[in-house]
Amino acid sequence: MALIQFNNEQKMIQNEVRKFAQSELEPITSEIDKKGTFPADIVKKLSELGLSSLLIPEKYGGADLDTTSLCIAVEELAKVNASVSLILAVNNCLVAYPIMKYGSEQTKEQYLGQLSKGDMGGYVVETGFESSERKIEHEEKQGVISIAGSFDFVLNGEAAKFIILPVKTENGRILHIHDKNHEDSLSKHRILGMRAAGIVSLQFKSISLPNDKCLAAPQESEQVFQDIQNYSDIIFSAISLGIAEAAYDAAIEYSKERRQFGRAICEFSMVQEMLVDMKTKITASRFLVYDAAAKADTDQNYSLAAHIARLFVSKTAVSSGLDAIQVHGGYGYIKEYPVERHMRDAKTMQVLNATPVDLKSVLAKELL
Repeated sequence: MALIQFNNEQKMIQNEVRKFAQSELEPITSEIDKKGTFPADIVKKLSELGLSSLLIPEKYGGADLDTTSLCIAVEELAKVNASVSLILAVNNCLVAYPIMKYGSEQTKEQYLGQLSKGDMGGYVVETGFESSERKIEHEEKQGVISIAGSFDFVLNGEAAKFIILPVKTENGRILHIHDKNHEDSLSKHRILGMRAAGIVSLQFKSISLPNDKCLAAPQESEQVFQDIQNYSDIIFSAISLGIAEAAYDAAIEYSKERRQFGRAICEFSMVQEMLVDMKTKITASRFLVYDAAAKADTDQNYSLAAHIARLFVSKTAVSSGLDAIQVHGGYGYIKEYPVERHMRDAKTMQVLNATPVDLKSVLAKELL
């Protein structure tokens, strides 16, 4: 019996997303990466297909599908365009998921309904350091917290209608929903990878955070943040898997076409060794990703599996990107070939929202 078995619905999702990625995404991928353009038209089409609200229950207008289906969708998109894959992942695992699990019924009806209708939600990624430039000032009066300052990295921030904000207070961290308004100032980043994913910084003079928009109070915040991290690790590892597969496919194709000394370079033992190593790591990565997803879908404890998958698969994507560049030789560094983009996207995914050091620290605590 195969370790990974998709049901008929999941196979259909895989086929449909693969066809969509090849027909709709492939022609524009190089251009939107080069220009850093947020692909609004593509995101709209994904929403019409129900993919931007894939996890959301039917009650709120969503597709009501499972974690494995979401992993399949983001993996197939990442094979062609990792930025679009990240947009879809963020809308589901970092925006919809915490609202579904921790929002009040009123909050669910409002914001899950917006997501189901095609709106984007944003999520602030916390960095592991504080600086005077990004310090958040806050005060609390009559149960309402007001903050001023900036957030450095907002995923989906360019197109988001609302943003989930983590805020540090004297009593601990809280998690709030903020509806974007005209007073918010957004700045686009010139980042290494994921250039078309709409990652921005957010500056603001004053934002009020009323209690009814709170997803996590200080006394429960650490558990909530860890839960969100655990779940997003599964989905982010699926993105890295798709990037690794794309790098491998490009390396295979080029190694058959490129000839030296009268032979295709795929006949050289050093090239064959790199290709075998890539395929071996990618095969192991698939098992890790879909094992963690299956655990989440069957209400098992998936924390350890999620962290291991994210750590291993993100490393596999980076090494696959580097090996693909090596197979391409000097052409691997030229933007006319996709492998340099795969490497950049893979490295960005490796450090986004949790670095390998962070993951190893969490894993060590769980193991011990």
